[in-house]
Amino acid sequence: MALLSSSRVFVAENVLLDGRLALFHEREKWLAIADPHFGYELSRRAAGWLVPLWGMDSIESRLLQLLDDYQPERLIILGDLVHDRFARLQARDFLERVREVCEVVVIGGNHDTKLGETIALLDSWASTEFYFHHGHCAVNESHLIQIIGHHHPAGTIRDGAGLHLKLPAFVQQNRCWIMPAFSPWAAGTVWPHDDESQIWICTPQRVLRLNGD
Repeated sequence: MALLSSSRVFVAENVLLDGRLALFHEREKWLAIADPHFGYELSRRAAGWLVPLWGMDSIESRLLQLLDDYQPERLIILGDLVHDRFARLQARDFLERVREVCEVVVIGGNHDTKLGETIALLDSWASTEFYFHHGHCAVNESHLIQIIGHHHPAGTIRDGAGLHLKLPAFVQQNRCWIMPAFSPWAAGTVWPHDDESQIWICTPQRVLRLNGD
């Protein structure tokens, strides 16, 4: 695939993977992210953990920078907008600020069940080439490439001396692409190497195509 810079690479025709954990379609003008889990720290604090309150600001800052850089017509959030009910009002206000920049499509995920009527959610959304849903339920849309979240994929880089670093990953299969979690709190699950999966390691500075061990 064509390499634009060390932090951005085309993973399909017109589809650009940004190391800041987002996908952009140049022709259809959508920007997609998955699993921000907005308000995770509020949930942890409600449970008695003294988690620092920087995650929500980090998510908003990174997203607004992406919107400024790409100028999309539509932002697609692929589920798990919030971690749980404790951030529903903060998430609503966050979306209102984002809607000043572009249209927003919010797809419901398994963590969004407590939002009630605070935020309008869709089960899925489709463009001419892609079918977007959270990924926690099976769907039958074989004629479109599915783009999903939910799984929080990660990849591991090893230095040959026993040290390793786990990083968010974008996984590309023939008819299903799995987005990395946008949340700064998501450690991710290492995706297994197989013949069906192309794994792209994502950092704000570099996107790396991961080869099998």
